[in-house]
Amino acid sequence: MNNFKTVPKRSRAIRVGRALMTLLLGMTCVAHAEQRGLVPADMPESYRTECGSCHVMLPPDLLQMGPWGRIMNQLESHYGVDARIEPNTREEIESFLARHAGRAPSLVAKRSGDPLRLTETLYFHRRHGKVRPLFQNPQVASKVNCTACHVQADPGHFYGELTTLSREFLQKSNPVR
Repeated sequence: MNNFKTVPKRSRAIRVGRALMTLLLGMTCVAHAEQRGLVPADMPESYRTECGSCHVMLPPDLLQMGPWGRIMNQLESHYGVDARIEPNTREEIESFLARHAGRAPSLVAKRSGDPLRLTETLYFHRRHGKVRPLFQNPQVASKVNCTACHVQADPGHFYGELTTLSREFLQKSNPVR
């Protein structure tokens, strides 16, 4: 008889404990997900002027340090352009990237090896898999044309408001029933 009374209390405690752990884990994941894809507040101006003058500034947490290091070591031929910078500026940018580089396993290449492009990471493919047909739209033209869908991509913010083009595509591909 005694065991019968203690089992429900213990069972209830276990259920409450599991619920609390799930809630805390969920809050942690949401907090981290909300932070990924934002340029940190301590971004040096050199990152904006050197990297953001030619292409959208990528938040450093969207690639791991390995790919960032290889990109920085190949600036003499950065996707076909000589993008070499002064040594002190390079050190400042490399330090910033090292402090904020991504660590998530999803930031590795979709196929073997480290990516040198964000668009080749598992993370990118998971986030953009359902919108792949949108890359064929002449207004988008390429998966590196971030500003076609992300309103605040230029200052380095990829979450938040979407463009009319991307909102309409999502509404057509996922109609509310």
